[in-house]
Order: sequence, then C-alpha cells, then structure tokens
Amino acid sequence: MALESRIFELTQLDAKTLPERALKLAEEAGEVAQAVLSATGASGSAYKGLNLADVREEAADTAIVALSILAQTCEDEAMFKAELNRLLSEKCGKWEAVLKRQA
Repeated sequence: MALESRIFELTQLDAKTLPERALKLAEEAGEVAQAVLSATGASGSAYKGLNLADVREEAADTAIVALSILAQTCEDEAMFKAELNRLLSEKCGKWEAVLKRQA
C-alpha cells in the first residue's frame, strides 16, 4: 500500500477531530524543535542527549500529522492524493521562486 493511501486510511480510522489534530501538530512541532536544540548543543538543551536521528524521527512524526490534517479535510482518498500533489507542487514552486530571487 502506498504511503499516501496508508495515511488516508489511518486518518479515517482515527477518531481525532480537526482541532485535536491541529493541537497534535503543534505538539509534534515542539518535539522537533526540542530535538534540534538538543542535537545542535543549544544552551540549556544539550543535556537531553538527542541527536540527528531523533530530529529525523520527530520530523517524520510531524509530517505524518500534517498529512493527516490534509487527509481529514478531503472528501475521499482520490481528492487527498490530488490535493497533496497539487499543493506540494505549488508550494515547492513558491519556495524555488524565493530561492531564485535570493541568488
């Protein structure tokens, strides 16, 4: 099963409301920040002993929750996949345009 299908299916099985999912995303973003601070030895955070593997794990958790929010706002799996591709393409295009202006 493709990851997009799996995320859509798991989202349908999970009873979280959209606000609950949004709060979960904020929680996961905080965990990414904590891992980055610790992994880079930031003052007051290095003692946690986290490393780049922890950063990757927390980033993956954050991405999954963000995708589940997108999935929850779509009527069906086909719409989810189409919106995912459309939005990622559009957002990457904007990012690329910013980078070109900065160069």
